[in-house]
Amino acid sequence: MIIAELCNIEYFEKKYFFQQNLYDFLGKKYKKFYFINIYNIFNKRKININYQFYKKKNIYFFNPKTINELNKFLNKNNIFLINNLSFQFKHILFHYLVSKKNIFQISFTNTFQFSNYYVEMWKYVDFIRKIKFLFTKKFSLFLHRALVILRVIDQINTLYISKKDVFEKYNSSNYNKKILIKKYKYIKKTTVKLPFLKKRNNQLEKYITFVDSNIFHNDISKRGHIIDNVMAKKYLLFLKTYLKNLSKVFKKKVIICLHPASNYNLYKKELGKYKLCKYKTDKYILDSFLVLFHDSTSIFSAIIAKKKIISLKSDIFGSYLNARRLFYVKKFNFVEHNIEKNLKIKKKILNEKLIQKVENYQKIIRKLHYGSNNSLPIEKLIDNEIQKFIKKKIKN
Repeated sequence: MIIAELCNIEYFEKKYFFQQNLYDFLGKKYKKFYFINIYNIFNKRKININYQFYKKKNIYFFNPKTINELNKFLNKNNIFLINNLSFQFKHILFHYLVSKKNIFQISFTNTFQFSNYYVEMWKYVDFIRKIKFLFTKKFSLFLHRALVILRVIDQINTLYISKKDVFEKYNSSNYNKKILIKKYKYIKKTTVKLPFLKKRNNQLEKYITFVDSNIFHNDISKRGHIIDNVMAKKYLLFLKTYLKNLSKVFKKKVIICLHPASNYNLYKKELGKYKLCKYKTDKYILDSFLVLFHDSTSIFSAIIAKKKIISLKSDIFGSYLNARRLFYVKKFNFVEHNIEKNLKIKKKILNEKLIQKVENYQKIIRKLHYGSNNSLPIEKLIDNEIQKFIKKKIKN
């Protein structure tokens, strides 16, 4: 029997990090855990995977390049499947293929991340992109539900949810009265169990780490805000001045963790006095005294590791990215600094304020998610499902 997750991702590091408790547990107990990744069916770009690291964890990868290759794999293996694929049009075929094989499926949404569809897909996009969103997100979901009712696609057996508002929505009487909602047979609570915390004693506080958002990110230009070379240089000069000031106040070395798509040479030219790196964000966050960011999901690593955090504002990034930045700020009440202002930073006052914010992280997390007193962790719940699945197979 194969225990696997069906996914469509280019970078595994972040996915593994947020659910490492689960993946390490499954790899250790069942000797092998597979990621069945359909990314290469859509994209020819090579996926960078540290196979040696994951092999030590008993985690393996199957990256089919064609639907036929995936189909053969599904045919020849007895599979217990975690299916967290979305219900977009491009994924409906894969839901159908899995259903055709009568594969047992579960899903979970207890990853500690947040998103705001109104900001992401509606407020800052043009009319064409609004239509595309309705078509690819809303209509595709409607189609998927219709196919479930027609029994062309199977319902996912169980959905495990850690976010309180999402669970309450699924279990509300108004929601359950709506037609075409049957995506899952059962909806159950699960605990959000944050990784990294067990390594807390091994953490250092050596660096001020800046998590870059890429000044030329496509998501910004797609929302109609164009940043030219002059604006980019101006932004980097603001950032350079701010980092120099902050480093001097706290007497800490600055590390700049570049976005994977950032132009290394551009940043090197303007910020060459600092260490610049890619693909090592979590490593440096763990050893940071202070973490700075505009907008990045990597900030959850800093929250989990209970690091002091400052949200950096720059009008050069435009309204869209600032709205995304504020979404995080409002959730966690981060300290904000406008790098375009001539800030007079008072070390003692700022440090006390940052420490106070850190002490509230856990309280905020527990307000948003179910904790250990409310439900079992996802690895325990999935293990229970696997054991029931094995017993059923033995009986048959």
